[in-house]
Amino acid sequence: MAGYFVPVKHTVNEIIIKNSRFIASAQAADSMQAHQQHVLQCQHEWPGASHYCTAAIVAAPNNSQAYAMSDDGEPSGTAGKPMFHVLQSSGLGEVSVVVTRYFGGVKLGTGGLQRAYSQAVAEVLKLLPTQEKILRKLAHINYDYADQNTIEHFIKRYDSKILEQDFTEQVSMRLAVVAESALSLQNDLKNATQGRVALTIINGEN
Repeated sequence: MAGYFVPVKHTVNEIIIKNSRFIASAQAADSMQAHQQHVLQCQHEWPGASHYCTAAIVAAPNNSQAYAMSDDGEPSGTAGKPMFHVLQSSGLGEVSVVVTRYFGGVKLGTGGLQRAYSQAVAEVLKLLPTQEKILRKLAHINYDYADQNTIEHFIKRYDSKILEQDFTEQVSMRLAVVAESALSLQNDLKNATQGRVALTIINGEN
């Protein structure tokens, strides 16, 4: 996976179904703590609501462990789960959604609730600004000053980010390299310097 899209701005949208107000709030959340803070913010913003139903994916969208959902008193499976399914289908990561419901006096039934909560999330996601998050790996490199121009060329070409640099007898550099192209960068550096420079890729993402 090269990367995934994440929210960049808090977005709110409201729909009304049979007199019930469904206020959907979507924003970035890269941890369960951030998701819970979002829930508290919605409870403060819209006090006295009937339900605050939630769904979140707080990591990459393919991470099967980093998610949450809650029906918050609605019949089991009628709110959190359909909300989560909409998030899954969107392909977004690090996203939290809260749907605040003010009951309008007309019961919607199980199917009606599932459709209402799904629609509320789908509509707010249409309005949610996003940007791509590129997955990166940490890497380390040592090289002679004579290879400086070559190294700079490939760092720029592969969109690597310099995290630390030390200039002693050699140059030592810690990088965040694009995960998808890390091995290609490693090979190109080796070939361009006739094997003098070896990029060490550290397992784990940054």
